[in-house]
Amino acid sequence: MNTTPKNSKRWKRIATAFSILAVGIAAMAILAATKEEAKKKDVTQRVRKVDLTTLEYGDHTLQIHGNGTIQSQQTVNLVSLVGGEVVYSKNNLKSGLAVSKNEVLLRVDSREATNRTRQARSGLINAIVSLIPELKGNANTATYEKWNRYLERLDMNTTPELPEVTDPQERIRVSMHNIFNMHATVKNAEITLDRHTIRAPFNGYLLNDGALAGAWISPGQVAVSIIDPYQLEIAVPLALSELDLLPNDTTPTARVYPTEDHSKYLTGVLNRQNAHIDKHSQTVTIHVELQNSELDPAFLPGNYMDVYIQGTAMRNVAMLPRDVIAPGSFLFTFEDSLLARHSVEVVATEGDSVLIAPGELYSGMQIVTTMIQNPIVGMRIAPFESEDPDALTGFADSSTY
Repeated sequence: MNTTPKNSKRWKRIATAFSILAVGIAAMAILAATKEEAKKKDVTQRVRKVDLTTLEYGDHTLQIHGNGTIQSQQTVNLVSLVGGEVVYSKNNLKSGLAVSKNEVLLRVDSREATNRTRQARSGLINAIVSLIPELKGNANTATYEKWNRYLERLDMNTTPELPEVTDPQERIRVSMHNIFNMHATVKNAEITLDRHTIRAPFNGYLLNDGALAGAWISPGQVAVSIIDPYQLEIAVPLALSELDLLPNDTTPTARVYPTEDHSKYLTGVLNRQNAHIDKHSQTVTIHVELQNSELDPAFLPGNYMDVYIQGTAMRNVAMLPRDVIAPGSFLFTFEDSLLARHSVEVVATEGDSVLIAPGELYSGMQIVTTMIQNPIVGMRIAPFESEDPDALTGFADSSTY
């Protein structure tokens, strides 16, 4: 009986089994080597790359930012105090018309008022004429000459103030001729006559169309409205914490920028402050006054403005981004390629920045400005611009503390 084919098959099975076992052992060796390499790589990735800024101390004047709408300090409705026909209207008082201070804008028919004024002056002249002969015979020469000179100055167009009366006897004689009463009547008539003419109270521009010549105007009716675009102000609401940053020893100044264009600005002063807190916003309104002497359209009333007010001057402080301060008032530094932590004293805030006082930190220290996830004091870090080959596989975190 031939057993050779059976032995041959047996040896083939044995050889196949050994081959499979050898392949398995080789695969395990390769996987083990790969796992160790992966572990080594993970250790390298723990070097985190961060942004840094150099700490510098110096003097800084706080800038308090606010917003508001620019307004004119003077906007007036010119109201007629008399009634009658409008006999003169400057260029028909059209909106946008430029006018000068004391320029006549409108006249109301004043013939009746003029006649009453002249009538009153005539009565005053008659009363003084009747007084002078009596003074010539019963008073001293100085008194007589005084009233005689006054009579020479008095005419139908002007009414000077009465001479000063100090002598009791002179006062009695003047009163008996009703001169004090007649003089007051003339002055009242002149006031009424003057009200028939409306003048510009300041340099400005008309806000709307006014009364036309030939129209009838009534007492109490608005003849025209005028605005001063040169003298301006802005109401800026500030929180109580921001008010504490204003200087107490000087008048704060401010720069006012158009919100859409910060390439130009005007300088103003803070002259007024409200004495109450707005119950809705819990703010106090301050008023910044400024002048637009060139009448720049960017600063015309109604435009929205950014206002930067000069606050208190801070000495020996450092300015840092607000988000580098971790909860608990401390920040992280880069020291010998390791992460360190120091407590800080925040003395003021300005927009997105904070001002810190000297303490554990000194000028020249490297402050970490990247927010690190799960920071550990003593962990390895490296700046982003570092060429350290050990840090090339590092990573930066963008999450919060």
